[in-house]
Amino acid sequence: MNPDQQFGTLLKRVYHLWHQVINERLRESDMSHSQWRVVLEVSRSAAPMTQSALAAELGVESPTMVRLLDRLAEKGWIAREPCPDDRRAHFVRLTPRAQRLAQELEVVVGDVRRELLQDLRVAELAASIDALSKIEKRARDAIAGSRERSTDAPGKSVGRSVGKSVAKPRSAGPIPPRR
Repeated sequence: MNPDQQFGTLLKRVYHLWHQVINERLRESDMSHSQWRVVLEVSRSAAPMTQSALAAELGVESPTMVRLLDRLAEKGWIAREPCPDDRRAHFVRLTPRAQRLAQELEVVVGDVRRELLQDLRVAELAASIDALSKIEKRARDAIAGSRERSTDAPGKSVGRSVGKSVAKPRSAGPIPPRR
């Protein structure tokens, strides 16, 4: 395997394993990593967030966000409130129970982060952050470029179209099963 393939494979594995460790630690709180990310994002936001803004910030599709918010609402952790300026939009706010839980969960996730990064020297971590930041910027630029090109071409659109199939990404390698 060449280095760029190895990097991509390793990045995907680390991403999944990192989430798996967090999910294991959060199991007692009856909250998945995806749900916790929503709670954290809302708790850190200075201004009220709409469902669509939350989905965009977390990089998930709107239907996925709706399902996450439905589960969080069922558990009594969030409430949706109509947006006064746009009747189609809803603000998401944390319940007092979720605000307390968010503080506790932030400690748990911070402990996981420190545990998984404990053997890295400051310089190694800084180099990793630098490399990943460059890759992130290139990826964002590539996405923006694709969108610009598609809007320049008549009849072309970005994303999935009804009736058109979209190839699924290839797996980067086996991921250990969740238990």
